[in-house]
Amino acid sequence: MVAWLLWASFLIINSEAVALRTDEHGDYNGSDLIEWINSHPQGYVHPSLRIGRRIPGDSSSIIGTFVSSAPGARPIEKDEVIATIPWDRIIGPGDEYNPFTFSSCQSIQNLATELKLGENSHYAPYIRYLLTQSIKSMPGEWSMAAQIFLRQITADGELPPTEDDWFEAADYKHRWLNDCRRSDDSIERFAYYLASNRDEDTLMIPIYDMMNHSNDPDRLNTLSYKPKKVGDSFVFKASRRINPSEEIFNCYNRCHACSRAFREECETYSFRGTPDIFAHYGFVEELPHYWWFDRYEGHEVIELEFCLEKTSEAGELSVSWINSVPGDDDSAFFVRHLERLKQIENNKEGLEEQLVQPHGENWSSQQKMSRFEWEACWKYHNALMTAIEAAIASLNRIKSGASSANLVLHDEDDSGDEL
Repeated sequence: MVAWLLWASFLIINSEAVALRTDEHGDYNGSDLIEWINSHPQGYVHPSLRIGRRIPGDSSSIIGTFVSSAPGARPIEKDEVIATIPWDRIIGPGDEYNPFTFSSCQSIQNLATELKLGENSHYAPYIRYLLTQSIKSMPGEWSMAAQIFLRQITADGELPPTEDDWFEAADYKHRWLNDCRRSDDSIERFAYYLASNRDEDTLMIPIYDMMNHSNDPDRLNTLSYKPKKVGDSFVFKASRRINPSEEIFNCYNRCHACSRAFREECETYSFRGTPDIFAHYGFVEELPHYWWFDRYEGHEVIELEFCLEKTSEAGELSVSWINSVPGDDDSAFFVRHLERLKQIENNKEGLEEQLVQPHGENWSSQQKMSRFEWEACWKYHNALMTAIEAAIASLNRIKSGASSANLVLHDEDDSGDEL
C-alpha cells in the first residue's frame, strides 16, 4: 500500500505539469498525440478519427476511438489505413524486438524509464496520457477483500480463471520480480500493469491502445499489422466501412478457439478466452464467449471447453462443445457449481453490507472493496452462471435425444484457413 501511495503522489505531481487537451465537453481528445504522430514523415492518422468518450461529457463513460460525426467528416472505407504508427513513436524492447515474442522484460523497463522522464521523454505526448491511467481495474491490483470474494466465486480456482497469476499480484511478483529480476519500484509496478493491460505483443502503441474491445463480428471493424522487424511501422486498417459516429474497435482475443478469424488475421497473440479477458482486463466481454473448465479426477485433468453464442435477437444461446462432449460426471460438476453460485447470489444483500465500502470511506481500505470491484465481481459471477446453465441445458438436450451435439473440432496442427 505504501508503494501505491508513493505512485499516487508521483501521478499528482506529473499530471499537473501539462494538462491534457480536451474537447468542448471537457473530455480528453488526444489532439496533441495525433499531431505528434502526424509530425513524423512516416506517421499518419486518418482525419476522420476522433478520440473521446463514448458518451461525450459523461465522466463515467470510457475513452475510445470513433469516426467523427463533425460536419465534413467522412466514413473510413474498407481497407483504408486508420493509422500508421512509426517505430520511434512506439515504446518497445528496442533492438531486442521479435514479432514472435509476446512478453519482454526490456520493453517494460523501457516504459518505466519513459514514465519517470515524464515531460522530458521523447514520447511526452503519449506518456502524458499514460500517466493519467489507472491499473485498479485489473483483479491483481484490486483490494484484498475483492480478490478474496472473487476466489470465493471461482471456488478457490475450481472455476476459471483457474491460474493463481491474477491473485495478490502473483503475476507481477513471479514475472517481474523473479523472472525479470527487477526491483519492487512503484513506477516499475505501474509500468508492468500498464503493459499487461495495454501492450500489443511487447509494443506500447499510441492511439491503437485506446481502442476498446469487441469480439462481436458485427461490431469488430479493424485489422492490425505488427512490425515485421525493428524500424517498421505498426499499421491498422478498417476491415469494413466505418460510418460517422461509429466506434472503432479492436479485438483482444481475435484468434481464440471459437473465433471465426482467418489465419492471416492472427499474427498477434490474441488467443485468450473469456475468463482470461476478465483476469487481465477486469471486464466481461460481450458474446460470443470461449469458456473452458478443468475438472480433476485424481491426478487427471478433464478439460471441458465450449463456445457460447447468441443465436437470435431474442437472446437464445447456443453451446458448441470443443473436441468432445462431456459425460455424466462432467454434468454433475456443472450442477454442483451452479448450486454453489446460486447460494452466493441468495446472500448478495448480506455480502454487500459486509464487504463493500460505505460511501465516503477511505479508498485505501483493504478490508472492504470499492463499488467498482463489487459490480465487476457480480458481472463475472453472472457470466459464469449463464455459461454453466447453458452447458447443463445443452447436455440435458443431448442426453434426452432432443438434439445432437454441436461439436467444434480443433486439430493440433490445424491446417485449415479458418481458426
